[in-house]
Amino acid sequence: MTGCGSQLPAPDLDALRPAGMRVEVIVPVFNEEGILESQLVPILEVLPPGFHLSVIENGSTDRTVAILDTLEERFPALLSHRSLPLPNYGLAMREGLRAATGEIIIVDDLDVLDMDFWGRGLAILAEGSADIVQGSKVLAGREDRRPMLRRAATLTLTFLLRALLGFRGTDTHGPKVMFRRAIARVLPECTFELDLFPTELVIRAQRGGVSIREIPIHLREIRATPLPLLKRVPRAVRDIWRLRRTLGGRAAGRKPV
Repeated sequence: MTGCGSQLPAPDLDALRPAGMRVEVIVPVFNEEGILESQLVPILEVLPPGFHLSVIENGSTDRTVAILDTLEERFPALLSHRSLPLPNYGLAMREGLRAATGEIIIVDDLDVLDMDFWGRGLAILAEGSADIVQGSKVLAGREDRRPMLRRAATLTLTFLLRALLGFRGTDTHGPKVMFRRAIARVLPECTFELDLFPTELVIRAQRGGVSIREIPIHLREIRATPLPLLKRVPRAVRDIWRLRRTLGGRAAGRKPV
């Protein structure tokens, strides 16, 4: 993880973004009182003009909302939305994307917030070589400092996406930097929620011919996953099969570069 948790200096995001384009960073959160302030404040302190951070709170029962209220008073760049009464990661992300007004959208998780990835993604968009930059845990290699079992689960799910859905890539759940126009057509077509939404979005975009480029992210675990791995993997396998029944198994679209 960079920005908050690594020794890498924060990149000059303003210099790296396509000239004049507004950037909105979307971060879904649920019951994150333990890391919310320590993760957001270092980002908000260096976020340049033209960048906004939209936190999509969904169903928290701890002090998350109170902390967000305090941070909103301190940082004008923080925009928090609390329209979801129940925890639903995919729905929170989808609603954040629908409400986004920036020409460029960054989607990231609170426990990642990889500013180095943001900078590299913005530079790729600026040079015109991709419309979506997908962060990949598989490509991270030694930069993936998660426990071995979680890394193995990621590889297993990637294999299933390729085998059952013809996915031409290595990750769908990592952070993303993208032009809002790149997902304008496929976003209304996405119907799945929870953990399945990011996968549906990426596969629909890929099949629709959107140019996607994968790059590695810096990843280390700073807290336990909210859903235990033994429950998460079977649910993910079931969800991938549901997605296959909806989208079919054909491979189409461009392979990420």
